[in-house]
Amino acid sequence: MNINDKSIEELENDYWEDSDFNSYIVLTTQNARKKPVSQLSDEEIRLLIGQKIGLKYLIPIALSLISKDPLVEVTFYKGDLLSQLLKLSYNDWEHNEEDLKFFQKIVNDNLTLIQSCDEISNDLIAKYLEGN
Repeated sequence: MNINDKSIEELENDYWEDSDFNSYIVLTTQNARKKPVSQLSDEEIRLLIGQKIGLKYLIPIALSLISKDPLVEVTFYKGDLLSQLLKLSYNDWEHNEEDLKFFQKIVNDNLTLIQSCDEISNDLIAKYLEGN
């Protein structure tokens, strides 16, 4: 079976019980973890990455999106997916070392464009460039 046909729960063999906590993040995260990866929306991918869930499987998908448009607007603002990736620590890329190199290339090749985007914090960019 293809990875994209499995859910994050199946891929990680980590099944959560549903929470009674009624918030957008909790509900969306719970539902997204149960969906096949191929059926996740760009917003669900952005949210799961922000929660550091399923990174091994979702980072390559996110990189595919930002490689076409580094400032792709998934939900909230121009560059919101890139911002989530910039917030990851180098430890978060542990299972995605080759993807990290590709991400670094995307950022470095588009640095002027990224730095010109008002929605992406200059501090976040600087932290990334310093080796976070």
